[in-house]
Amino acid sequence: MMSLGTWKARSTKYQKFLNLSNVFMLITSTTLIFMAIVLIRFYHITKLDFWSPWFYWTPILMVILGLYTFATSVYGFLISNHENRCLISLTALFLAIAFLGQLFSVFTAMELRNTIERQVVGTDLGREMDKYGDPDNQDITDKWDEMQKELRCCGGEHFENGYHDWRNTNEKSTLGQDDVPDSCCHEYKQGCGKGKLKQASNTNLGIYRSGCVAILIVKLEDEVVPLMLVYTCVGVLLAIVELVTVALACAYVAQISRRKRREGVYSRAATAANDEADYLPNLTSKETNF
Repeated sequence: MMSLGTWKARSTKYQKFLNLSNVFMLITSTTLIFMAIVLIRFYHITKLDFWSPWFYWTPILMVILGLYTFATSVYGFLISNHENRCLISLTALFLAIAFLGQLFSVFTAMELRNTIERQVVGTDLGREMDKYGDPDNQDITDKWDEMQKELRCCGGEHFENGYHDWRNTNEKSTLGQDDVPDSCCHEYKQGCGKGKLKQASNTNLGIYRSGCVAILIVKLEDEVVPLMLVYTCVGVLLAIVELVTVALACAYVAQISRRKRREGVYSRAATAANDEADYLPNLTSKETNF
């Protein structure tokens, strides 16, 4: 049986580790959110979902896990000074869910890295571009306009003549057979992309020539692939910390339960002793029944 001082010392150690774990998760979750925002805004990675669904789900899952882990670590700080079994058990449950989600996130990052290294876009790019200007697919039109303006590109996966990929468009598209989107122009204005494909021999078309996917592939291979490798290592470390924290939180709950049982036993023993003393005769009394 441990003394009260030993119980308190062990509880303090559990609380210190849980607080350190919360600090680590708070920092890493903030890093995850920042990394996901960079992938979405700077590398336009979610716009490449026609290439592979991993381009969409990897950063989205990073944002979701980052926010979830951040909220869990804040919750851990709030209950750190409370020896409440229910609250600590909830921490273990939340972190167990985060652990499973983190493993899946690491898997998606590895799949994204492999997809980039293969560099096989496939025919889905053509189908995607065919829907540009279709009123039923306004999200695709907006996506390509934003990507072409920010990356200063035009078309698909070819350098110098990527704008030729706009030659084949859907019948529903508002884009003519000899037109390119206005977002391809150096100086954007309404109708600036009209008839540009007819002037292909002109050296000064006033539009960007290299395809967006061609530019992004270089960026992804040189910058995102190493970034995914770093994220995989950090993600595995975070998953290990979460798993260890779950185990220690459960051990902390078990310690609190044992202490409460011990206190209950001593309390009942003390109560029984007092009751017995009430019923015992007073040996110092001089009164008798005779």
